[in-house]
Amino acid sequence: MVGKRLFNQLQKFDPDLCAVLKFSFDRQISTLSLIPTDNAASPLSQYLKGSAMGNDFIGHNSFEHYSRIENLAIKRACELFKAEHAIVRTGNAVAASRVVLFALAKNGDRILSFNLRKKEHCTGSQMQYDFIKFAVEPNDFKINFDKVRLLAMRHRPVLIIYSPVNYPKNIDYRPLREIADMFDAKLWIDLGQNAGLVAAKKIKSPVPYADVVTFSASDALHGPQSGVILCKKNLAEHLEKTLINTGHVSLKKNVMAALAITFREAACPEYDEYSQQVLENARALEKGLKAAGLETFCSPTENHLVLARLPQDVDGALTASKLEQAGLLVKAEKLMTANDRISYPILRLSSLDPTTRALGEEDMFTVGLTLGEFLKSRQDMQAMKAVSEVIKEMVENLPLFSEEWLPEAEIIREQNSELMMKAMIYGM
Repeated sequence: MVGKRLFNQLQKFDPDLCAVLKFSFDRQISTLSLIPTDNAASPLSQYLKGSAMGNDFIGHNSFEHYSRIENLAIKRACELFKAEHAIVRTGNAVAASRVVLFALAKNGDRILSFNLRKKEHCTGSQMQYDFIKFAVEPNDFKINFDKVRLLAMRHRPVLIIYSPVNYPKNIDYRPLREIADMFDAKLWIDLGQNAGLVAAKKIKSPVPYADVVTFSASDALHGPQSGVILCKKNLAEHLEKTLINTGHVSLKKNVMAALAITFREAACPEYDEYSQQVLENARALEKGLKAAGLETFCSPTENHLVLARLPQDVDGALTASKLEQAGLLVKAEKLMTANDRISYPILRLSSLDPTTRALGEEDMFTVGLTLGEFLKSRQDMQAMKAVSEVIKEMVENLPLFSEEWLPEAEIIREQNSELMMKAMIYGM
């Protein structure tokens, strides 16, 4: 009841802010998101983030002296991903990426990067790097490792980056490790939203092959907004010193606690079941799109991603805007290839958030079919209304975070879905 009283007081004291809060909640509960970075945090993680630990700071001046709670998060991250060392202090994926870039590359160094990933994280930085692209081939949408080897031979990069945020296939990391070793380069794998599937051992882990692995604790892992860096022991001290030199010297304990329980939850049977459902839902979404006559790239999907090809002359940004009005959230992008003159407009779709909200394969097939029919239609008001009706009926009674994914705890399971949803937003 304390949370309810606080909310009522906030409503009286700051009605403008409460209106924003209510709008955010209503938007989340009444729409369905296929955007890969959208996903609800675990209620346990949210509870800890909103706890009294937010009044305490963790200092950090040497990687040899961690606080008890940071040690706990590090230990759990290393056990979950079988990593030699973990850095759990950065606030988001961009901050984590900059720590890695500053630690492993000097100004002007050459970096060989899949789809030029991480170049966007250099914006506004004093450090400038020479990024060289490798990508999928335009004929079969696979990575030609012989061509990657030739690029490395020509440019002699100090760092090779692979990040599959736009790629629904799971690769063998060994060729990249071999190429990196040939030129004494470091190999950095940015997992993006595949981190959860790796944690649940549903797809192959890059940790044994990479010098550094990064990912966000939010989205797939249902945690707080935190960047995580896994690395080999021989790089630990250098990365930790770079961490301190880039200003990551203090953190509130509530965020670290939320992160620690995120890793604990990801090791539970419920998360394993969730991850398996993510894979099955992605396949069902892809099948629905194809049933509507839409082309998908890199089929069949092997992770949470589905790439839907936009029909010719369709404006991706305008289409996404219309779908948002109809209650379906999507992200329009371009699929790059190894040929700079060839790229394809796509919708980059994910099964992560719909799975968190308890949708199954039949639902996801319907979502794919509905989306595909809209993309092939005139995308007029009538078509938008058809999408809206399907989505409204589908999400009407869905929670933001389904109880079935919570770890076994009777005290949690006794709460009904409505109260859980309110608690997530209003702190009741």
